[in-house]
Amino acid sequence: MATSSSTANAYGAQMAKYFTMNQPPHVAIDSLESVVRPQMAITRLIARSGIPERTASIPSERAYVVSVHLNPASKGEWELWTDGKHTKTGPWPSGGVAMCDLESDSSIRNPGPIDWIHYHVPRATLDALTDDARMLRVKRLYCTYGTADPALYHLTQLILPCLKTPEMFSRLFMDYFTLMISSHLVGKYGQSRELIPQHEGGLAPWQKRRVVELVHEHLDGEIRLATLAEGCGLSVSHFARSFKKSFGTSAHQYLILHRIEIAKTLLLQTQNSLSEIAVQTGFSDQAALTRTFASVVGAPPGKWKRETVSRKTIVDAPADKLR
Repeated sequence: MATSSSTANAYGAQMAKYFTMNQPPHVAIDSLESVVRPQMAITRLIARSGIPERTASIPSERAYVVSVHLNPASKGEWELWTDGKHTKTGPWPSGGVAMCDLESDSSIRNPGPIDWIHYHVPRATLDALTDDARMLRVKRLYCTYGTADPALYHLTQLILPCLKTPEMFSRLFMDYFTLMISSHLVGKYGQSRELIPQHEGGLAPWQKRRVVELVHEHLDGEIRLATLAEGCGLSVSHFARSFKKSFGTSAHQYLILHRIEIAKTLLLQTQNSLSEIAVQTGFSDQAALTRTFASVVGAPPGKWKRETVSRKTIVDAPADKLR
């Protein structure tokens, strides 16, 4: 999932180099077509002393940097130069957003403390989304600097643990996360856009059977959303919409529910330990199984098994035993 690149893409160590910082935590979500150009990359930049001097220009590329500030900023603290035009902002709340088109000549200055999440979003990622949805391509992303965006802020909070331990989220989850971020950016900030058309039908019966087979074969979640879509002969965005129409949930959530149903069967029909069942159902360890099981079912595996066996015993007991 995390990739490295010899090109000067503005994320990870390269972004830290522009801002003269140490190696930052980051993750690059690779695409099926290329591990050199990820479909999105996420970098966290933290500096108590901020960026006191104006940075050098970031080399041009067909991509955006979408910055979500996890800490507030004082009035006039954040300065931006874009193609020679200087902008000085007002105060920013936590969750304030900025967008930089990397095809422009951009540099910044911020002398106050910073804690930023930078989403590096190639134009190709946005174009693939709009092409699949049969929308006009976005000419540019735009927002007023410091605009509060609760949806993007909460999505960012969700992904923060991944920057330290990328393996905690499956590839399927990361594909959906990229789709959510890209869809939100296009829908809220994309200029010259059209509404995404509504699709009524779900998956065909053969497509549903194929998806169930693929999910069962990859309980660990290490299957791409694009692979599921390809198995159904659909584009990624069309598949995601059709899947939810057919199953009432996302493919990622369906995978979790499917794992839990298998775990229930193993708990009742085998003497396997929780650690063994965790491996059989695609969880990283017993703790992950227990945590997810309790979240979905409302009780940890051991308690659920005891209560289920107890209820079954009462139901199956002969009538004279119940008197």
